[in-house]
Amino acid sequence: MDDNLYDEFGNYIGPDIESDQGSEGEEEEDEDLPDRHVQEEGQQSDGEAPDGVSNGWITAANDVDMDNQIVLAEDKKYYPTAEEVYGEDFETLVMDEDEQPLEQPIIKPVKNIKFEVGVKDSSTYVSTQFLIGLMSNPGLIRNVALIGHLQHGKTVFMDMLVEQTHHMNTFDQKSEKHMRYTDTRIDEQERRISVKAIPMSLVLEDSNGKSYLCNIMETPGHVNFSDELTAALRLADGAVLIVDAAEGVMVNTERAIRHAIQDRIPIVVVINKVDRLITELSCPPRMLIIN
Repeated sequence: MDDNLYDEFGNYIGPDIESDQGSEGEEEEDEDLPDRHVQEEGQQSDGEAPDGVSNGWITAANDVDMDNQIVLAEDKKYYPTAEEVYGEDFETLVMDEDEQPLEQPIIKPVKNIKFEVGVKDSSTYVSTQFLIGLMSNPGLIRNVALIGHLQHGKTVFMDMLVEQTHHMNTFDQKSEKHMRYTDTRIDEQERRISVKAIPMSLVLEDSNGKSYLCNIMETPGHVNFSDELTAALRLADGAVLIVDAAEGVMVNTERAIRHAIQDRIPIVVVINKVDRLITELSCPPRMLIIN
């Protein structure tokens, strides 16, 4: 080694060497080699890029974490499109099924909705002029409320009064049931229970044969319809309490008596369904005779 080319510390102090520039140029060329190598590899047959190469840049699979990327719900593709399944030659229609509610039948039946039974025979024993004459005299008018518990016979008792004052028979021989004249609603006829208080004007005679115009209000016996009972008692001058002979005093019977006493309305008690004492309770008939 020439001592003139190096100092005491070993640093080169000699003239410039031309080969150093070439080596530096080679190093610069070597730095470009990876890009050139990628470009040469990218220029394969049919212009296809190899795996991990995109537009001349090397991308590793681990560089992009696809699992952690946020994808919106509207951008997700859960099912293939109809065109992908059936092809372009088919026309596909997308329709919503089960749009019809479950309460509505597929084939709706023809139904005539009715709430009232209709106008019944109203031929009475007295003439219309006589009835109008009684209405013009307030002293001959009596407002009566027919009260009692459920299924104690108020509606059938009303049928007896209608049969007494009209040219008609309220008992059906085929069905062996009463007509239930005051049950004018269809649901009342089907359920065999009164829902609304029904007023009816009848001409009745007392023990002396004097005629009076009685506005009788037949009230429901169910506890849920006790408001109809209260309203009828507010309009009544007197009350007729129907009591089943076999069942006796029930819950709504006590309620009706309490309302009548509060309104200071006189009460007439009618013991109904006495035949149940003989047929169901096996009571001898001689015990039912009242002296």
